[in-house]
Amino acid sequence: MIVRRLCLLFLCLVLPSAALAGTSLWQVRDGDRVMYLGGTVHVLAAADYPLPEAFDRAYEQADRLVFETDMQAINSPAFQLQMMQRLTYNDGRSLKDELGARAYGALQAYSHKRGLPMAMLEQFRPAMVSLVIVMTELERLGINGTGVDEHFYRRARNDGKAVGQLETPQAQLAFIAGMGRGQEDALILNSLRDAEQVAEMMAGMKAAWRSGDLAQLAKLGLEPMRRDYPGLYKELLVKRNQAWLGKLERMLKNPDTELVLVGAMHLVGREGLLEQLRARGYKITQQ
Repeated sequence: MIVRRLCLLFLCLVLPSAALAGTSLWQVRDGDRVMYLGGTVHVLAAADYPLPEAFDRAYEQADRLVFETDMQAINSPAFQLQMMQRLTYNDGRSLKDELGARAYGALQAYSHKRGLPMAMLEQFRPAMVSLVIVMTELERLGINGTGVDEHFYRRARNDGKAVGQLETPQAQLAFIAGMGRGQEDALILNSLRDAEQVAEMMAGMKAAWRSGDLAQLAKLGLEPMRRDYPGLYKELLVKRNQAWLGKLERMLKNPDTELVLVGAMHLVGREGLLEQLRARGYKITQQ
């Protein structure tokens, strides 16, 4: 579950979808070949359903659904064990050995306020601690239910539709494990700062996701990441987008119609998938 929650800040507001000009879903066309590319929310509140109707229409037209990674594999006990091995200390060190006094003290204060055992956090590497902070705050807001990816994965399995993925679970885990490497104090301090503003941040991010407002998504999510964590921005978004582009183009050469679902930030900005595909001559239409 933790892996699917990495891009937790791309959430949707409960707004009447019929009143919106579009949503975070685009049709990509190459002549008579069509693919749908949707920005996803990896965790939602129950009140966030139903999803915008455009997603359901694209699902009905799709022969195959493609996700970031293997949805079945990341739920397996074997992968959960792999994840814990990568994101916890197993070399005799602890979190205290990796953080400076300011970051460690701030985390202690937060753990006391939220009732999180510091002894538990001590075992986690900074990337894992950052995820725990985000998930703790989202759960306090009741945002802990099935996300867009899981919703359509279950639906595809029930309907017997083919599914695929853009990268292996191991590749996705490697990106997560590398979050904030070399900037551990900044990662924790920024996560704690964001925790204080999570409700306000969510309102803006939710509205931008549901309406497919790329400019607002860039302002609220992409630009702060690029400014505060240029290395993470490059590894998490730019490099993965480049790796996925060839796969998306190959999909457009086969007769099937795919619905590709990826985290919303992968679609945003000059180096996002939409602009990259448009630059290669494909017709992009918001749904």
